[in-house]
Amino acid sequence: MQVSKVQIWNMALGFIGTRCVASESEHTPEAEQCALYWDTARRQALRDYPWNFAQRRVALAEKTLPEEWAGEYDYAYGLPSKCLKVHEVLRQDAVSRPLCRVPYRLAHDTDGVTFLLTTEQAAYVDYTIDVEDVSLWDDLFVGLMARRMACLIAVPLLENNVQKVQELEQLYRAAIPPAYEASASEGAARPVDDTWLLARGW
Repeated sequence: MQVSKVQIWNMALGFIGTRCVASESEHTPEAEQCALYWDTARRQALRDYPWNFAQRRVALAEKTLPEEWAGEYDYAYGLPSKCLKVHEVLRQDAVSRPLCRVPYRLAHDTDGVTFLLTTEQAAYVDYTIDVEDVSLWDDLFVGLMARRMACLIAVPLLENNVQKVQELEQLYRAAIPPAYEASASEGAARPVDDTWLLARGW
């Protein structure tokens, strides 16, 4: 059964032990705090693990390399839309070898826009995207999201009950390893090619 935003709010409120809400537009402290922290909780929970449903791979769009980085890197790239976390930068070998991992660095321009620096041309990126549509979420992520929400809204709703907040944080952290195992079991990483062997055509 497809879960809704309000259902996740009520799961979070259930962890705290406060009353539930009937709609997103409800004018109650519970609904107002859930609405306030929803986006933050989602982005935090998505960043905490590379969930399969939120993973993307795209070719990066090249940007002008800032002069201050020219001596250390050769290329600058803009990050994809809604990118929450970069996991790997890869290059496509000229002879169609599998994608190979390359070093990179994230930096910011004077306007605060994040860009990616690397020595590789025509780079690809594996990253976590901000999936806002609840219908696309994994069931395990739904449970973890409710716990993350509970941690954030507990402070204003419980008037700084530090002990309860700490209990909720422990509940959230305890739920992450089982989610890791379940998500990781849905695939197996390909072995990374030895660049020394590739250079010799083996």
